[in-house]
Amino acid sequence: MLTAGIMLTLTFVSCDDKLIPIEQVPEAAHTYVRKNYPGKRIIIAKKDRELFNTTYDATLDNGLKLTFDSKGSFVNIKRQAK
Repeated sequence: MLTAGIMLTLTFVSCDDKLIPIEQVPEAAHTYVRKNYPGKRIIIAKKDRELFNTTYDATLDNGLKLTFDSKGSFVNIKRQAK
């Protein structure tokens, strides 16, 4: 009799996405916004924590959504402003 074994690997990822005070966004992100989007400001900030990675999502007052890494370095644009 032949028995086949199936290995199931489960990956548990800790996610914690929450709104945070704008002051908690790293200063490097604020500097990036001031330099690249003069006159615009962050109006909504969210911290996304996963098991080995933390990012910040920042929504500007023109609707643009930017993502920054844990140190405040620019990662990408999630949505262009209209």
